[in-house]
Parts: sequence; C-alpha cells; structure tokens
Amino acid sequence: MKRINGVEVCDCLEEMIAPARTAVISVDLQNDFCHPDGHFGRHGKDLSLTLERLPTMVSFVQKSQAVGIPVIFIRQVTLPGGHSDSPAWLRFKTRDGKDPNYTLPGTFGWDFVDGLEPSANDSVVEKTRPDAFLNTPLERVLRGRGIETLVILGVNTEGCVESTVRSASYLDYYTVVVEDALGSPNHERHEASLGFYRARYPLHRAEEILTLWRSQARFGAA
Repeated sequence: MKRINGVEVCDCLEEMIAPARTAVISVDLQNDFCHPDGHFGRHGKDLSLTLERLPTMVSFVQKSQAVGIPVIFIRQVTLPGGHSDSPAWLRFKTRDGKDPNYTLPGTFGWDFVDGLEPSANDSVVEKTRPDAFLNTPLERVLRGRGIETLVILGVNTEGCVESTVRSASYLDYYTVVVEDALGSPNHERHEASLGFYRARYPLHRAEEILTLWRSQARFGAA
C-alpha cells in the first residue's frame, strides 16, 4: 500500500486483486460472438483470435469460480422486435453489413459458450449496449457485495470490453485487464486496444492472476 494525499491506495497487483475486494467481469462470452455458427461466424467475421483465446477465457472463469472469486457474467441482449434498438443504434449495429437481430433471448446465440455456468456465488447482468454499466444494475450488484476491484476479460477487446473497462475505472474501481483472455474479430483493433490498456491499466496474464489467488491462505487450489 501507499499513501497519496493521506489516502491509503492499493499499489501492486497482489493488493488490488485481494479476493475479499475482487470480482471477475466476463464480457459477452456468448455463442453469437464466439461460435462459428453464431452471428459473427455467419456474417464472415474472423473468429481466429477469439477461438484461439476462448479456452483461456473459459478456464480463467472456471478457475476463478473454483477459488471463490465471484464472477459477474455480462450478457448482451437484443429485445425481440428490436424494442431495445433506437435508429442511431440500428445504424451502428448494421454499419458493417450485419443483421441487427443478434443475442435474442433464449436463442443459441444468446447462450453462454460451452463450459460457462454461473454458480450461486455469481451474477448475470444483461445489457443492450457495449458498456456493461450503462442502464444496468451492475454497479448496484458490485457495491452491494463490497467489490472494489474488477478483473475484466471477454469479447470484443476494442468494443464491449474496452467500453466496460473505461466505465469501471471512471466509476472508481481498480481495473485489471486479463491480457490473454480477450478476443476480437479484428487483430489490428485488438492490438490497438491492448496498447490503450497498457498505457492506463494493469494488464496481466490469466495464470499470474490465478497464482496470486491460489496463494491466499483462505482459498484452496483451483
């Protein structure tokens, strides 16, 4: 810890991600964004990076659950009939030729990817825009649990993940990004977003974070 203006501030990764203060934010790990038969795959998006990183994403979430870290599963949703879509949002969603009707409730694309299953210690928060905090109960869920640090992973690196990372830090959470647990259909924008993270936030690999959690005396090995 260090003191700044008389305030005690977490300084190193171990302090920031102490289990008692931390939650994992899993952003949009849903079939429409991650599975070849999902919306992105059907519209010709390059899923190679996402599919390469998906085992790490799923494993990180599972191992976080195993050591008792609460996971907040963020789920993108489009209401049937486009009832969650404004004209401006429809233009944004279709800017690259995609159909706007993805992640419809109850569909294969809306489902979380194989291997992800919220537990009784976890929460699911649905959103209709990239930022997981915008018009959702996410902050209320986190404050109610006394969470101060968010460890964030998911898809897409430069889109919903970056939007959520920015909001998390602006809302006064310690914000840590899992470097090898991010996916995107665009390698160039993925790398650009990583550059932004490196300039502003702690960026660490999944195993480094898990090793610190396992070292906590009151948590068992994952």
